Amino acid sequence: MVGVAVLAVLCAVFPPFHVRSLKTVRGALASQQFNAVDFASGFWTEELLPAADRATDALVVVERIAVDPHAVREHFGRTVGVGRSYFLFLRGRGPVVSADETCVGLRLTPDGDEAQILIELGFVFGNSVRDATGLISASSYPNAQEFNEISAALNGIVETNVLPRLQPIAKVGHRIRFVGCAEIGDEDLDLKPLKLVPILVEPD
Repeated sequence: MVGVAVLAVLCAVFPPFHVRSLKTVRGALASQQFNAVDFASGFWTEELLPAADRATDALVVVERIAVDPHAVREHFGRTVGVGRSYFLFLRGRGPVVSADETCVGLRLTPDGDEAQILIELGFVFGNSVRDATGLISASSYPNAQEFNEISAALNGIVETNVLPRLQPIAKVGHRIRFVGCAEIGDEDLDLKPLKLVPILVEPD
């Protein structure tokens, strides 16, 4: 009887197992899951914006497009996987030549009034912000869902933080400095003008 009593006391103090509710277990698992929004926020401030100085001069790319658009991929593009598309990471400055509720057009060369850079307003689609710099590798994220969530979270930052800063300063004749990313899927459609997803915009 004494042994049984001792065993009962030990089990009360050091139970052999713990009963946990399903809600508690799910909460613990959720806390261990990848959080794309937190990742994107840290990546944006700690890696993406500091990399802006390494972006290609957009004027150089625009001048190459005018001469030989099919050489842009080789000289300035970054490819991901085996797809036809390639990405550009660009920085530049120029006057606004067009602006409405849907897009803002910039000219980089000194002459002419045709937009060479086009920044579309509204929802941001695609993977250019995630893939253009080469700072994020798909091999580091074997879970395809997580990799796609990163792209969506970065696009969300553009929608909520960058585009609202562009609209008040996007007046025809005003100069803007920008850094951004572009995805080129069809050179006949996507190079003239270059459709850019901005990560930084400010008055020049």
